[in-house]
Order: sequence, then C-alpha cells, then structure tokens
Amino acid sequence: MQTCKRRYRLLFWIGFPIGILATLFLLFCYADVPFWNPFWRTYLIGMLAVLFLLYLFYAFLRLAGGRRLRRFSAIATGVLFLIVVYAMVISTFNIRIDKVNLSRANPERFVPQGLRGYRILQISDMHIGSFTSPKQVRRLVHQALNTNPDMVVFTGDMVNFSASEMSQHLTELAHLSAPDGVYCVLGNHDYGGYVRWADTAARHANLQKMLQYYKHIGWTCLNNASVKIERGGDTLHLVGVENWGREKRFPKRGDLKAALSPSTLLETRRSLSAVEDEDFAVNREPQVYTVLLSHDPTYFDSAVYLRYPQIDLTLAGHTHGMQLGLRINGKDYSPARFVYEHFSGLYVMANGQALYVNTGCGFNGIPFRLGMRPVFTLFEF
Repeated sequence: MQTCKRRYRLLFWIGFPIGILATLFLLFCYADVPFWNPFWRTYLIGMLAVLFLLYLFYAFLRLAGGRRLRRFSAIATGVLFLIVVYAMVISTFNIRIDKVNLSRANPERFVPQGLRGYRILQISDMHIGSFTSPKQVRRLVHQALNTNPDMVVFTGDMVNFSASEMSQHLTELAHLSAPDGVYCVLGNHDYGGYVRWADTAARHANLQKMLQYYKHIGWTCLNNASVKIERGGDTLHLVGVENWGREKRFPKRGDLKAALSPSTLLETRRSLSAVEDEDFAVNREPQVYTVLLSHDPTYFDSAVYLRYPQIDLTLAGHTHGMQLGLRINGKDYSPARFVYEHFSGLYVMANGQALYVNTGCGFNGIPFRLGMRPVFTLFEF
C-alpha cells in the first residue's frame, strides 16, 4: 500500500509536469499547430496550459504550507479552477461596449461643428483564428451593428497565424458595415510572422491573400494611406499606418509621413449621414479633425506625439491588457502596465493629443480573459 502511494506521489510531482511540458514541446516543434482545426488549436493547448498553471499553484501551496495546509491547498486550487473556467467560458465572450465623448473627454482639442454627433466604432485584435464557429463572429458583428456607427475602424490583428483563418468567416465579416465605410490597418500577427513559411514568396502570398479578403468583404485597408470624410463643411481625416512596434520582433512598416502625403489619399467622400443645412458652414473656415489608426500604441510615443501635432487622436490596440486585470471606476489595472506605458483606455497628453488603446475583442493563446473583458469602443464627436 505504501509503495502504491509513493508511486502515485512520484507520478504526480514529477511525471505530471514533465508530461505536460513534453507534450507542449512536441506540439510546437513537430506539429503544424498554426494550421490545425481552430477548436483543437485553441482548447487543447489552452487546457494543457491551464492544467500546468493549476499544478504550479497547488505545488507552491503544498511546499509553502506542508501538511498543515494540505486541505487548504486543495480547496484553493479548486477555487482557482472555477475562476479559470469562468474566464474561459463566460468572460472571454462577454463583450463590453465602452463609450467615449471626445468633446468632454478631451476639451483641449476642438471638435469641428460639422462633425458634432459623428460616431466611430473601434474594433481591435479579433484574432479570428481562435474562434471555433462562425456563430461567434456573427454575434460580434451583430453587437457592433447595434451601436449604429457612422464609421467602423479595425486596428489590426485579424488573425493569429495566416490569412486562411479568415476564409470560413468572410460571410459574417462582410455584414459589418457603416454609412461611411469600414477601414482597417494591419497588426503584427497579420504579416504571418508566427509561421514557418517555405520561403519569402509564400509569406508574401499570405499577406496578399489577406488584402484580397479585406477587399472582398468591402473593408478598406489603410496601408500608410488616408481618406477624408466631409461633413457639414468640415473634414474628418482618417489616416492609417502599417504595423510599427518598438520591440525588435515586431514589424516596423509604419510610415506616417507617407500616410499624410496627398499622393496616398485614397478618396474623399461626403458623409452619407450628414445633416443638410445650407447655412451651416456660412461665415466660418472649414476645420479638420485628424484620427490616426496604428495597431501598436508604442508608435504614438515613438513617432507621433509632438512630432505630428496635427494628429488629434490616435487609435491603437495590440496590448489585450494581457487579458488579465481589474477594472475600478472605469479604469483598468493590469500587469500590462509593466510592459506598455499606455495599455488601456484614453490618454490625453499635455499638448492635447490623445491616444486610445483598445484591449481587443478576441483572444490570443488560450481562451482566457479575467477582469479584462472583450471590448468595442464607440467614439462620439
């Protein structure tokens, strides 16, 4: 009997963690994980990671407390397990819609009269390859349409690994529309940098496929380019840059100078939802409000702030708030703070320039969001 107990303990304390780590190692080194079925890629790897986390938690309590806290260790691990289940099953898909009134939140930057009441919906970091069913994407699109925006912008990371992840969701994504269009920029994941491609040509073909998919669903990709929306005699100048990340492992393709050039202006259109008033713009100069789309918020600190003071508002994503945090009185607190100076919400600088970081509506890695719910942000001018 004692021998069986010793073998059981040895299996638990040594065999269990080694088994999980070996399985993860073999999966990532020898299995073509990026091209797995979404369900297995998301939940198999996710559950292995969760089991290892629970093991470490339980082992720490046992080593710290010994026999005296044996029962407490088991109860605490059980509670942590329930929290993880909540974070994976409920919180991960419980979308929140944050609303920001720019005239109130940032009075330093005047909102032109013609743009008053204009609504932009920001979506970010969908990581659509993590969704296991088109129904999940359909639900997101439905919630986005219910906000009745004049324009929708997507600030990057549509996929995890490759453009092929979009293929089964194109019909649902095509339903996302707005009177003045849907615009997007590329995120670090969208370039296919997390896949071992056969050669550079295959990687380039993947990016071209993504751009074709965007065109197919009616989204306009602003790769260092811009558009202008005229409304009530004033102009909303929407500028987009490709991904640029401060860390070396992220692509650095953002070029704001090129994006602001007249030669990269894709179109100028009159807002379809503008209120017609012949006397609205009489006896006043037309005003311009400039919004920049940049996936990585570090681009704002490194290349935008003070260097391009004409940029009124920068919309970014990328951080996810590490999918873990705590919200108190509308403000997020997260370990992401130790990685990114600006990781969630609105930041207004001394000169009136503003940066908003959206923590995303999807998830990367394991299906887990705790205290950092998926979010859409609705901006009203």
